[in-house]
Amino acid sequence: MRGPPLTPVELTCGNAAHTLGRHEGCTVRLPLDAEQVSRQHARIEFVDDAWRVTDLASRWGTSVNGVRLAPHSPMPMAEGDLVGIAPWTFLFSGEKSRPGVRPTEDAAQTMVRSFTEGSSQPLAEEMLTLLLESAAKVHTATTEQSLAETLLRIAKRGTGLFNAVLLRPTDGLSVFEIIATDGPPGGTEAPATFSRSLVAAAASGNVAEIAAGAAGGPVSHSIVQMNVSAAICAPLMLGGAPAAFLYLDARGTLHQPLRPNASAFCLALSRIASLALANLKRMEIEGRQLRMDAELHAAAAAQKWIMPPRHLSIGRVATVGESRPGAYVGGDFFDVIPLPGDRVAVALGDVSGKGVSASVLMTLTQGFLHAALLESGDPGVAVTRLNAFIAPRRPANKFVTLWAAVIDPAAGTLNYVDAAHSYAMLRRTTGEIVDLNEGGGLPIGVMEDGAYEAITVPIAAGDTLVIVSDGIVEQPAPGGEDRVQFDLEGLRAAIANAGGDTVAAIFDAVVRHAKGQHLADDATALHVTLE
Repeated sequence: MRGPPLTPVELTCGNAAHTLGRHEGCTVRLPLDAEQVSRQHARIEFVDDAWRVTDLASRWGTSVNGVRLAPHSPMPMAEGDLVGIAPWTFLFSGEKSRPGVRPTEDAAQTMVRSFTEGSSQPLAEEMLTLLLESAAKVHTATTEQSLAETLLRIAKRGTGLFNAVLLRPTDGLSVFEIIATDGPPGGTEAPATFSRSLVAAAASGNVAEIAAGAAGGPVSHSIVQMNVSAAICAPLMLGGAPAAFLYLDARGTLHQPLRPNASAFCLALSRIASLALANLKRMEIEGRQLRMDAELHAAAAAQKWIMPPRHLSIGRVATVGESRPGAYVGGDFFDVIPLPGDRVAVALGDVSGKGVSASVLMTLTQGFLHAALLESGDPGVAVTRLNAFIAPRRPANKFVTLWAAVIDPAAGTLNYVDAAHSYAMLRRTTGEIVDLNEGGGLPIGVMEDGAYEAITVPIAAGDTLVIVSDGIVEQPAPGGEDRVQFDLEGLRAAIANAGGDTVAAIFDAVVRHAKGQHLADDATALHVTLE
């Protein structure tokens, strides 16, 4: 909608987020010479059947409808939102081509005059009085529609023009949606033909006018074509971009010359209306954030109810587990389950995607797996039954990676299944670290007839088991050329240097790597010790 020329940016729904910025690793790479764009500027992703935009602590910020976003705070997006990533303003739409009216092509035919605050004469007393009365009415509007209708009535009174329309651009300055109209006396509707050159002149933030024989010049061809005697266009600006256009004219048999200072009146009125519109947009943005926060807090509270305590001691097995959500409600879980014969089952899973839908699938997975492990005591059997349950019920874009095991202290064995999870390791008392990622199979839910068999490894007193989610291993460092991940080397170093609380040491190391408490994804760690 504003800024240097760019081709439209198409975003696809899926598990992967779209990163916008100047870095070559961004999925939407903006020009390298864009000085007001950070290397990793913003992220747009599809979560819970809705799009959300997040500012990645960029230097110049990201805005939605003129409201600057707090860093790392996701904002739900709606049809028609104006997303500001300086020097660009993008219009967000679920359609490649939105319906609307197209203005008349008259760039080489119409004489347009622009008015700024410094170029207009002082308003007459009666127009100042109308403007002051109007300011209160405009600011009491509670919806964009009521604001539009109020604005049109006031604009007609102040200018004397008969036709008034409020236009919202939907495709640059090529296509417009009519928000409200107020036609001439007699109840007829305002005509749906507009001058492109007039709108283009107003897009810079000033009021523009065309008039038959204005300033002694010739009558423009487009005015004759549309049978217009005068027209004014004033923009309503949000964050430096035109969010709407107030368009007025007189045409047909109701020819009317412009009143003195009509353009100056429209300039002042459009500034007042811009402030009112910005206030409505700000309240709408705050409402979106509050609703999303309420949903996330409710889901996060429910997750805490089903997670086991951080510290558990069951016979000779001691566990410490912790799960931290990222920007959204987590899809991670861990579980610790006492079994007959002094055995203990442990599990850690990660649902693909984020948000409430991932949280619901996580809760379903954990509950079924818990019951299946209690019943069978065999991780291979339990995970196979879990897959048969989840596969026909999961959404098409969701699956679960899972690592589950049963520890038998008396037999000195650890039987485990790795369903495409991979991030589990056994540290023996000798210092040897064994990766437990053999066997297993595809993620849970990918194939309905998938079968899983457990792998058996020895475990002895003093050995420790660490399982983490990919939010630990794949946590990137901020900024930089490559945004280096924490990776398995960072995990092994954190485990080797841990003191009394290995899980705390892992999270401390990840936070240091991220240079802040904000983590890019859900992060979960489970530490198990055989005493």
